[in-house]
Amino acid sequence: MSQNDNVDIPYIDYTRLITCILYEGGGSRVMELLHHKGLNECHMYSVRGNPIGRASLAGGLPEIPKTEIVNLVVSADQADYVYAMLYEECDMKHQGKGMIFVNRLSRSSRVALPPEMEHAA
Repeated sequence: MSQNDNVDIPYIDYTRLITCILYEGGGSRVMELLHHKGLNECHMYSVRGNPIGRASLAGGLPEIPKTEIVNLVVSADQADYVYAMLYEECDMKHQGKGMIFVNRLSRSSRVALPPEMEHAA
């Protein structure tokens, strides 16, 4: 196959990106919960930042925040269920815990492993 050949990559247009920002950490617990629910298209990372209005704990010195962000991709029909589950599990009804939002993905594609890799996984 040469570089000039057009390769058609099938794409899916009914997926959603759910972003969960946790101001008090807990991203690894959320990742474990998602894995047990069969949702493996997710990742987590730590960032620096606090919600607006949160005072520093060390008398004016900036604290090291435990803010973590979890992103996951789900199908459109799963998005409401997963959103509600994360809202409850992360206790988002309390102020300052974090926030969750859902974005429609314009395109996403499936990762297809070669047959020999599927058996190894």
